[in-house]
Amino acid sequence: MAPTTFQTGLVLLAQLQLTWGMAILPRSSVTCDYETAAASGDTCSSFAAEWGLAEDTFVSLNPDITCPNLVSGQNYCVVGTVTTTGPTTTTSSTVTTSTVTSSTSSSTSVSSSSSTSSTSSSSTPYEPQQTGTAATCDQYHLVVNGDSCSAIESQYGISLTEFLAWNPSLNSDCTNLLVGYYYCVNIPGATKVATTTTTKVPATATPADGITTPSPIQTGMIATCNKFDLVQSGDTCAVIANKYNVPLASFYDWNPAVGSSCAHLDVGDYVCVDIIGSTATTSTTSTTSSGNGIPTPTPFEPGMVDDCTTFYFVSSGDTCASIASSKGVTVAQITKWNPDVGTGCTDLWLHEYVCVGV
Repeated sequence: MAPTTFQTGLVLLAQLQLTWGMAILPRSSVTCDYETAAASGDTCSSFAAEWGLAEDTFVSLNPDITCPNLVSGQNYCVVGTVTTTGPTTTTSSTVTTSTVTSSTSSSTSVSSSSSTSSTSSSSTPYEPQQTGTAATCDQYHLVVNGDSCSAIESQYGISLTEFLAWNPSLNSDCTNLLVGYYYCVNIPGATKVATTTTTKVPATATPADGITTPSPIQTGMIATCNKFDLVQSGDTCAVIANKYNVPLASFYDWNPAVGSSCAHLDVGDYVCVDIIGSTATTSTTSTTSSGNGIPTPTPFEPGMVDDCTTFYFVSSGDTCASIASSKGVTVAQITKWNPDVGTGCTDLWLHEYVCVGV
């Protein structure tokens, strides 16, 4: 005869088998589409409410969490799908699929050996949304990292006023746009905002000399230009003028938009470097200072005194003070002999000669 302990074990085993046969707990899997970090003080309830979720839905999307308190800085799923699958039970009634999404939409299909029934409920496929979204909305935008209200408005051709009216949860500055949420971008009858594109002078522009002008160009370029240079990174007005052996003053006359100090020389624009009837200077001693017979090298700083006897070629990093120090003169003398550099030496041009002695 079997011991009492052994008999008891058999009874318990039979009961466990019966329990397993009657019902086995379903298995769940989560497919998360978007997760975000909790802040200090967040709880399951507050975090779920912030994302427009019921707490039980939030918990189902994050089955390993322990409520009520969340871990600050840890990511939690707020947009996703929970799939629950259970095996056949002794009653021959099997729950095949149960799906819960972050929009709180759900569908359940129940089948049995005798009959099949299905139920579903869904308000809109564009979820989650913030409260108050226009009820008549017929087009939505899912916000992703990098989006801004202005970018969305431009993409869909709508105004800020319309975007805020259709999405009243947004503040007036539109700074509370939430990643992972759908926002309304159109309602029936809305008028799209016309978008305009500003372009520079087209490439078909032809000056009086019949030469086709490339584009884009700086505005105000002289009409009789017959030679152009595309401004590159690192270029200056002096560098370009020297490259084409034209006086800097002429370059300014032909391209007035660059400004008197070349502050508006735009990379990627074409500038004029020659006009009909102009005579290019040479890169060597093309002029002679009047009165002393000493050749003046070019290019030189406009406005230089006529009786200069000693010249200095401006290199990168030079200042009036450093030049004066190296040549044994004063800054006051530098600005006197080269008045166009300005009293603060702000217009000392690279790769030009300045006077350092008379």
